[in-house]
Amino acid sequence: MLDQEFSNDVMKLRPRKLRLGRDVERLLEGVCGTEEDSGRSRDRQALRPNADSANAIRCTACGQVEYITREYCRCGHYLVGQIEDEYFAYERGLAEAHERFSTAAERKLKPLRLATLAGLPFMVWPFLHAFLYGATGSLTIWLWMLPGIAIYGLFGLIQAKINAKRNASAQELQAATFEQFLIDRAPVTST
Repeated sequence: MLDQEFSNDVMKLRPRKLRLGRDVERLLEGVCGTEEDSGRSRDRQALRPNADSANAIRCTACGQVEYITREYCRCGHYLVGQIEDEYFAYERGLAEAHERFSTAAERKLKPLRLATLAGLPFMVWPFLHAFLYGATGSLTIWLWMLPGIAIYGLFGLIQAKINAKRNASAQELQAATFEQFLIDRAPVTST
C-alpha cells in the first residue's frame, strides 16, 4: 500500500539530518541503510571499538578488537577470562615490584643499622654518668648527647629516604582494585 501512495523518489529519502556519533551512524547504516549501501556494509566489519580505547580489549585467539564488556569474542573466545588473567598478571607484577623494593631496601638498611651503633656511646654515656654520679644538671654531660642525636637523626632521614619507594609500592599494592587496573591499562592519549 505504501508503494501505491508515494512515488519512488520519496522512498529513497533519508530524513536523518542530525549528526550522530560515528559508531551510532555505522550501526544505523548497517541496520537500516539503503539497498545499495547494504552490500558495502556487509563487507565492513561489525561494530567494533577503536584499538586505543579504554573500553577495548584485543582477543588473543583471533586478534580482533572487542568491547571489554562482552563475555565472548565473535570467534567464541572467552574474553572475561582473558581480562581476569590480565588483572592477575597486573597484581602479580605489583607484588613482584614490591618484593624487589623490599629486598633492596633491606639490603641497604642492614649496614645502616650497624652504623647507628656509632651513636650509642653518645646517648648512653650521659645517662650512665647521671646514674653513677648523680649529677644530672651538668651542661657538659648533656652536650655529649648532641652528637648522638645528630647521628640518629641523620640515619633516620636516610632510612626514610630508602623506605619511601617501598612504602609507595606497598600502598599501591594495597590499593590495587579491578577499577584501578582498568584505569592503568587504558592507553594514554596526548591531547
